[in-house]
Amino acid sequence: MGRRIASAVATASLVGALGVAGAAPALAATPAPLSFTIDYTRNTSIPQSPTLGAGFAGNGPVFDAQGRVIGRTFDTCGIDGVESPTKVDADCGAYVVFDNGDELNLSTQAVIDANPMDYPYRFKAVVEGGTGMYNGAQGEATVTAERPGVYKVDVKFA
Repeated sequence: MGRRIASAVATASLVGALGVAGAAPALAATPAPLSFTIDYTRNTSIPQSPTLGAGFAGNGPVFDAQGRVIGRTFDTCGIDGVESPTKVDADCGAYVVFDNGDELNLSTQAVIDANPMDYPYRFKAVVEGGTGMYNGAQGEATVTAERPGVYKVDVKFA
C-alpha cells in the first residue's frame, strides 16, 4: 500500500512539474524593440454616436519607419465610458500579423478621440504574446495617436 501512495505522489509531482513547465513557453531570446504605424482610417466601425457597452472594430495596414507595408492589424474594442461626443474609453485588443507570419498581440484600456484638434496623444498597451518570434513575449507599448485612426506603436519587450 505504501508503494502505491509513493508511486502516486511521484507521478502527480512529475505531471505537475511538466504542466507548470509547459504552461508558459519561454522565449528563445527577448525580441528587439519594435516600432511601426497602424492605419485604421479606411476600415473602422467607430460609432458616430458612441454609447456605453457598444463595440467597434477595425483593420488596416501596418507600416515600418520608411512607409513600407509590413503586415496588417485587426482590433476589437468595447466602449467602457463616454467622456464626450468625440471621446470614449475603450478596452481594445489588437492583433498585428506581420508579412513573415509572426503575430503580436496587444491589449489596452485607452481614450479614443475623434476630435482632430486633440492630437497627438499617448497611451500604454500591454504585450500579450503572439506567435513565432513573439510566442510568450511580454512587455509594453507606447501608442501615439497621431491623428484619427493612425497610431504609432513603440514596443519594448521585457
